[in-house]
Amino acid sequence: MIGDAMRTIESVILLRSKVERLNEELAATNAQVRRVVDSVIQINGRLIRLEAFEEVRSGVRPLPRIER
Repeated sequence: MIGDAMRTIESVILLRSKVERLNEELAATNAQVRRVVDSVIQINGRLIRLEAFEEVRSGVRPLPRIER
């Protein structure tokens, strides 16, 4: 009976350690995903500006007026 309790406690301690390690890995993965998302947002913004530039260059869109 006491042996079962000790094995249960050891199992709980090992599982807790594994959960903590997985949480650390998940946090690192989330940080990587955030960096990728930020890069995609930056690239998307550049593509939108490039598309607008190409439309102006090709005459599809008039050159925007600069207000002073």
